[in-house]
Amino acid sequence: MSETPKAYIAGIGMITSVGADTDMTAIGIAAEYSGYRVSDYFTQDGQPVTMSNVPEAVFPQVEAEIDQGNRYRSQFEHIIKMAIVALREALAQQPYLALSSTPQTVIPLVLALAEPRHTVMHIDHKMLIANLAAQDDLPLSSDRVHRLHTGRAAGIQGVDIALRYLYEAGEDYVLLGGSDSPLHYPLIHDLSAGQRLLAPGVMDGFAPGEGAGYLLLTRHPQRALVQNQQIIALSQPGMGEEPGNLHDESDQPYLGDGLDQAFKGALADNHGRNIHTIYSSMNGEHYWAKECAVAMLRSEHHLQEQITIAHPADCYGDLGAATGPVLMGLAAHNLLSHTGPNSHLVYSSADGALRAAVRVEKIPQNSHNTQKENI
Repeated sequence: MSETPKAYIAGIGMITSVGADTDMTAIGIAAEYSGYRVSDYFTQDGQPVTMSNVPEAVFPQVEAEIDQGNRYRSQFEHIIKMAIVALREALAQQPYLALSSTPQTVIPLVLALAEPRHTVMHIDHKMLIANLAAQDDLPLSSDRVHRLHTGRAAGIQGVDIALRYLYEAGEDYVLLGGSDSPLHYPLIHDLSAGQRLLAPGVMDGFAPGEGAGYLLLTRHPQRALVQNQQIIALSQPGMGEEPGNLHDESDQPYLGDGLDQAFKGALADNHGRNIHTIYSSMNGEHYWAKECAVAMLRSEHHLQEQITIAHPADCYGDLGAATGPVLMGLAAHNLLSHTGPNSHLVYSSADGALRAAVRVEKIPQNSHNTQKENI
């Protein structure tokens, strides 16, 4: 019986309100540092919204040629430049890629994007893609981008697309990630109308955050990131749909079945009680707690008795489309940095129906044929 295909992590890049790169973000979360600040944005009731934004001083320092187009604004600048920062970090960690790159080298990109909202114009993804492809140091092309408009769930959903690129199309590498920012008044007003924003007088709100996360994935275990003779693999993700979701206009009950399906899919080939930590997209709204409890209960035979639930949005806010890639990057960073646990489960839930989960596993470097390759 052939082994289930896995995507090996060859590079991790991120930027959040608590860290300018992966190491700094992980350190900030471990120290329980909060990036929450009262912003210059206001609810419909005139109350200041708490956000968790990357410091404004960061953006002028990003060296990049940006085509601003006709509708350029600070939200686009942040989304584009955060993506460039995270992509550069992820790509810089891959020596094989540096040795084999030519001007013609193009790596497919699976791009996580925000969910469509009825009352708000979408972020201009064409502007984002064109600016990323225009950077001389990023091996990207506008015609080799697979877009997923499923918000928080898109990054983990994208692991399935990445596996197809690697094993069906025979690509050596694929990039997977997203970048998001809430700095757009129509979006703030839309969320404010639903009493969802963290602000004075709101009892059950979240702090919008901004950030970017990108993973460089490969099918070659020889090219994966190595620490303490260990590498990180992503399993086939599990996905499910929740009928009683926040975008649903029917009277369907919210039962947590969608996340339960996602957990079971991600853990289908897992053996034993070996999941040490669950990395969750929960952002502080009470809505999300029920589905997590339901999914954990129904998959408890995979979880260690003293399971840890990590929800780093408590530190960096709700990252929207960047949520899944950042969570997977943090889980991988944690596994490589510690000698104990070998498996984490990462999940992300969209405001819409989609729920997605993936197992992030540490495996010995020498468990595969790691002879040097001809580059």
